[in-house]
Amino acid sequence: MKPMKKRLLSLLLTLVTILSLLPTAAFAASNTGSGLKITTNQAYWSTRLLANGTPYSYRPPLVDGKLVYCMDSGLGYHYATASYLNSFTWTSGTGADADTVLQSALTNSGLSEMDAATVENVKWMMTYLNDCKASNVGQLFMAVQTYVWDHQSYKGEPGGDGDAGGYANADTYDLYLSLIDSLLAKKAAEDAEFQRQIEEYAAQGIAATIVEDESARWAVYAISSNRKNQSFFNYYGPRKLVTGEPAPDQPEQPTGGTGKIVLKKTAGGTTTGLAGARFSIYFNGQIVGSDITNAQGEIYVENAATGLWSFVETAAPDGFCVDPTPKSVYVDVSEGDREYSVAATNYELPDMKIIKRDAMSGKPIVGTVFSVKSVTGSYSTSVTTGTDGSATLSAIPAGVYVVREESVPEPYIVTNTEQTVALRPGKTSEVTFVDYEKPGLEIVKKNIANGEPIEGVTYRIEQIDGSFSTSATTDNHGRIFLDSVPVGTFKVTEINVPNHVILCPIPQEVALKAGETSTVTFFNALKPSLEIRKVDSVSGDPVKGAKFQIWYGSNHTDTGELNDLGTYFSDASGKIILPEIKDGWYKVTELEPASGYAIKEAATQECFISGGESKVLTFENTPLSAIIIRKVDSESGQPLEGAWFRIRYLGGTSGTGGMVVGEYRTSSNGTIVVTGLKAGTYICEEISAPDGYVITDAAETVYLSGKDQDVITVTFGNDKMGSLLIVKKDAVTGAPISDVEFFITDSDGSVIGTANGKYVTDSAGTIRIDGLTPGMTVIAREVRAKDGYILDDTPQSIKIKRNAVMTLEFRNQPKGGVLVKKVDAMTNAPISDVEFLVTDSDGNFIGNANGKFVTDSAGTFTITDVAPGTTLIIKETRAKDGYILDDTPQTVKVKSNEVVTVEFRNQPKGNLIVVKQDSVTKAPLEGVRFKIVYANGSYVDADSGTLSSTGLYWTDKEGKITISGISGTVVVTEVETIPGYTINENSRTQTVVVDPNDTQTLYFYNTPAGGLQIIKSDESSGKRISGVRFEVRKVNGEIVGTYTTDSDGVIYLPEIESGWYTVTELKAAPDYLLDTASHRIEVKDGQTATLEITNHKSSRILLHKVDKDTGKGIYGAVFLLYDSNHNPIGEYVTDQDGYIYADDELADGRYYLREIKAADGYVLDPELKTIYLRYGSTTEIEWANTPIRGQIQIVKKSADYNPTNGLPAGSLLEGAVFEIYDKAGNVVDTIRTDRNGRATSKLLPLSRYTIREVCAPAFYSANPTAMTAYLEHEGQIVTFEVTNASVNTGVSVKKTGPSEVMPNQPIRYMFLQIGNNSNVALDSFCWRDTLPAQVTVNRLATGTYNQAQNYKIVYKVNGTGAYRTLADNLSTTKNYVLDMRPAVIGLAANERVTEIMFVFGTVPAGFAQVETPALYGTVCGGLSNGTNLVNSADVGGLYNGQWIQAVSRWLTTVYAKNTMALPKTGY
Repeated sequence: MKPMKKRLLSLLLTLVTILSLLPTAAFAASNTGSGLKITTNQAYWSTRLLANGTPYSYRPPLVDGKLVYCMDSGLGYHYATASYLNSFTWTSGTGADADTVLQSALTNSGLSEMDAATVENVKWMMTYLNDCKASNVGQLFMAVQTYVWDHQSYKGEPGGDGDAGGYANADTYDLYLSLIDSLLAKKAAEDAEFQRQIEEYAAQGIAATIVEDESARWAVYAISSNRKNQSFFNYYGPRKLVTGEPAPDQPEQPTGGTGKIVLKKTAGGTTTGLAGARFSIYFNGQIVGSDITNAQGEIYVENAATGLWSFVETAAPDGFCVDPTPKSVYVDVSEGDREYSVAATNYELPDMKIIKRDAMSGKPIVGTVFSVKSVTGSYSTSVTTGTDGSATLSAIPAGVYVVREESVPEPYIVTNTEQTVALRPGKTSEVTFVDYEKPGLEIVKKNIANGEPIEGVTYRIEQIDGSFSTSATTDNHGRIFLDSVPVGTFKVTEINVPNHVILCPIPQEVALKAGETSTVTFFNALKPSLEIRKVDSVSGDPVKGAKFQIWYGSNHTDTGELNDLGTYFSDASGKIILPEIKDGWYKVTELEPASGYAIKEAATQECFISGGESKVLTFENTPLSAIIIRKVDSESGQPLEGAWFRIRYLGGTSGTGGMVVGEYRTSSNGTIVVTGLKAGTYICEEISAPDGYVITDAAETVYLSGKDQDVITVTFGNDKMGSLLIVKKDAVTGAPISDVEFFITDSDGSVIGTANGKYVTDSAGTIRIDGLTPGMTVIAREVRAKDGYILDDTPQSIKIKRNAVMTLEFRNQPKGGVLVKKVDAMTNAPISDVEFLVTDSDGNFIGNANGKFVTDSAGTFTITDVAPGTTLIIKETRAKDGYILDDTPQTVKVKSNEVVTVEFRNQPKGNLIVVKQDSVTKAPLEGVRFKIVYANGSYVDADSGTLSSTGLYWTDKEGKITISGISGTVVVTEVETIPGYTINENSRTQTVVVDPNDTQTLYFYNTPAGGLQIIKSDESSGKRISGVRFEVRKVNGEIVGTYTTDSDGVIYLPEIESGWYTVTELKAAPDYLLDTASHRIEVKDGQTATLEITNHKSSRILLHKVDKDTGKGIYGAVFLLYDSNHNPIGEYVTDQDGYIYADDELADGRYYLREIKAADGYVLDPELKTIYLRYGSTTEIEWANTPIRGQIQIVKKSADYNPTNGLPAGSLLEGAVFEIYDKAGNVVDTIRTDRNGRATSKLLPLSRYTIREVCAPAFYSANPTAMTAYLEHEGQIVTFEVTNASVNTGVSVKKTGPSEVMPNQPIRYMFLQIGNNSNVALDSFCWRDTLPAQVTVNRLATGTYNQAQNYKIVYKVNGTGAYRTLADNLSTTKNYVLDMRPAVIGLAANERVTEIMFVFGTVPAGFAQVETPALYGTVCGGLSNGTNLVNSADVGGLYNGQWIQAVSRWLTTVYAKNTMALPKTGY
């Protein structure tokens, strides 16, 4: 170290000079006042977190026109209520009076806790910021504020609502620390320069001293009159160097110090000393010298005087970061020589890693160029990402940096965004950028009749707002896809089509956005077709095999000549279809009828088919020597499908027995037609009735003469069994109610049905139970009402009658709401899993899932808790698989005490399902190959399945091939099976007709090639059992292997050799007893040997421990189970619902149970109880305990003065709601404070409880603190006093624009002060601008906001209709410029934008605009002088159901120059 003599001499001279230079009253002035004002300069606004994690907008206050810093806790400032702001009194002073203000702050604020060096740093940083003009002055202000907060002891209570620096946001705290370091480094550099000058003067014998400029100095201090630890302060004291007379000789150590200080500088994480670190040395906050660490990393200060010594690093060793934070020690030599040590650590220079990813897939992007520039220093460079999408800068100076994306490779779009990152010493900081690819354009071409794709259509794609242009042709999927298309608006025009397609001449426009693929769909009509249908003349059923000849005559022929098109046969559906035919004349003649039929007049039909038209010609055939069986409902006469009949031939006379001709099933027309029968007597007998019917008619005898004309019709009637129809309706509207649960029994109490008597109403609000025995009495009782309805549990009964449907009607009173129903447009069946978006008329989301609702199994959902009078807009956003989306929105108004029903309908697509199974086990077979084509040989295309160029598909793991969106006649052929199976040649090929609204299923079965099959089933029910493990051995003991039954309870070993085997069960399935027997079986070549083994279920005990008074389950009771000899088996503890389930493979017989420990708060019941178990069944026991009980009481008070209702602090509050939870987290009671502010629980069992406030009184916020109560003895009452803070709500917006404009000129509107000024969060927050009719919008600048979240922008046209979405998922931290020209957003010629709304959802307190939104437009032409253009902006949000709103209007006057006509002069 340099000799201390000059330095300590300088210190003494400094003190003398300060005293000599202080004027007595020069430039002194002071001022006082009361109240704080909030700064409107948004550069100083920032988002912070309270200690409990709640975000709020920190907006520094002003005192006497000066920004001030919050001292101590800042408790309550985030509310910024009028009473809080007005509780402050302030003093300001200049010159010498600034010292008085400073002393007040040092005495009464957190400055008193800081040492002299820290106070000097605070004063210097405040001074620096008062002169600062940097662009990031707001960040620097919060950095200084954080430095103040971090150097005081009080930092708020964990979980409370204070904000004291230590709870700064995690994402900005490192930034503030880096900015603090940069400020301290600036001060250290300034100090070092002053010290250099002081030493130069001292060498000349001149005393030089650092002083504050008295003429410029000022200070302000404000303190609250009613809040502890509440004050604000700012200080300005620019420093300068003054010189005096030559100093007399002074002793080397004028202060007589005897202390010794050793500073040790080490590398971070080690004990290794660092040489070459330069430090400035301070005494009581004033610089007195400097030194550099030696080889051991040490600096020595000898003979140190009493006072605060500080060391500030100004230069670090190579490769390390400067740490400008003062390292201080207080030296006290009053008790003799003392040695002091100071530790300082340097960390290595940090690294920065820049990561570039694809915004959609997350994959790395190579070749992106970034610029990196230091905010706190001079470092600047650029880097390019490598193959892993990253670039790393190693060992660069610590500080704050701005990273900007400069360029990105194709096909990505540069984001042009910047990110600020703080590099801390010894750390690696990562910053990630994402980019979107250039947009994609998909063009889809479909048949307008059936939705099938059309190949070979050519389109021209032209950019409207750019130069891009190309053409492309649809592939065999009817699709064109263009990637890497520029962002912009495009026109797509159809320019060429195949011969069988009619050109669509209307172009379409589409706007392409970055990272998104937009789809344009064109629908075209095909050229005409001819369909011939062949039907039975009696039954109307289709007839296969009739032969026709078809001729064609051109529409333009001069001779009328007909061209022979050939002969055709009707298919299984009775049809012949000629697609893509020319317009003209067609002649169709039936040449030969189908076997067993005769041609019915007339055999020839003619028709003319014009362009774009299709025709259907129907021909009838008369059955020959036939029996026609008609099956009808005996009461209604309606035909019945699905009845099975057997026809037997008796010969020439009547009799019994006879030869079976066949068994037949009635068609959809309820008929069976059997033709070509020989003469004789026949017996027609019904062998199976349709579902829900009973066979009532005896067999019929029929005699046929054998003549072709002899056709006998026999009619059979079926009686229905008795049925019960339960109808559930809305008591107000009569509308059906779905999803209501009933319990159905007979008069003896026996449950009806297969679900223990449980039935639930369907989408029509009904339950239908068929197959009931006539004469029985059925009792129905509602046990669960639908959400939004009041339960009606009054039972009703009715007696069942034969062939009749008996009806019981139940009605529910609604709570109020909207019921949305989704049904199949063809069948009216309910459709589940359909997604809707529900908003109100202002575009605010309904519900707690951003407006999303999904239909349940009944095809419905109910919207409740919506205020009566609210208009809801409901729109389908996602259809169920197999259905066509219907996105036409519906509007409904919510009514009081009424559920309004809205119905949506979906058109189903056509589907084909191919199922492949094992013929023995019915197990699905994966990997079987099929060829699927249309009847004309063209390949079937699909979105699912695996499609090759030859139309091949393979079954999935479920043994299925599913194809959606098809129609027509389809031929399915099994091409190749999997190893171990053979193809059944009789069913290798199957043909089916798929209609547009139909699903057809074809089943194919393969026979196993041989081997061993083990089947495991339940002994009583026969149900297959999965998960059973077996061992298979040869008879010589050799183990073949161990195997486990699959989900169908089967083990199949196709490759096993022939011979004898032993099969032994090793592990039973859960709930079953092990079968210990060994089973022998022989396997023969070419045959499958099947071994069926059954298992018995084990027995169980289900015990329910309940509260004797409430019947609710009790957690934590302990029981001991004994066998019949009183030997303990096991110890069990009841779960949170009070249940014990003993399933330890118990055999049937007698057992004993005893409670050995009661649950907390209950009396032990030591009785020994006997239990008998039946084999394979569960024995249920209910065991009650008597509770020991106490109570919990709440006293609710106001925490502060409430300016809304005028209640002072400490007022008792009514209406606070609390929930009480037991140890298992179950709500056991809900209580509400009365007018005396008290709420008392019901009697509760002794235990530990948690109490939470779930609803605060009006104009107060809920207290988030959870309370714990311990009820420990009978009759105990535990009381809590809970306070609520008052709530202030408010929003703001200010609209500006030009005062005058001219017609046809641009106009710009600005939106200022948009924000939530409340001290609570607001729901459904939005701001809106209503435009004058005389202004056309061109573009919109969104501005930015101080809270990071997403939002969307919607707009209305012509002042009516639903809102349309302009942009969604926007970030509040980005300023977007959106093109709103009518052509870009797709407006019609008669449409104009009249409203624009920003929708944010829920925003926190302090949410506010940062960058200013702006709206750009054009004033219409032809406006007269003096026309007023009125523009209105409003902002609002919801709090506790109340709408908080502010409105701002702006008036602009049109200036139009009047043109006067000059009079004629005659010349």
